[in-house]
Amino acid sequence: MNNYEQGKKARRIASIAFLLIMIVVLGGTYLSQQQKAAVDKVSQNLPH
Repeated sequence: MNNYEQGKKARRIASIAFLLIMIVVLGGTYLSQQQKAAVDKVSQNLPH
């Protein structure tokens, strides 16, 4: 493999790793937002 091919492989691996990290971050943010909305909904139904 020449340098170009090695660099191409490294960039591909780095881009896949970046996408996986972003999926985890965005998924966690989404789940946190959904959980917060559910807690707010339940707290509105509780008698004061």
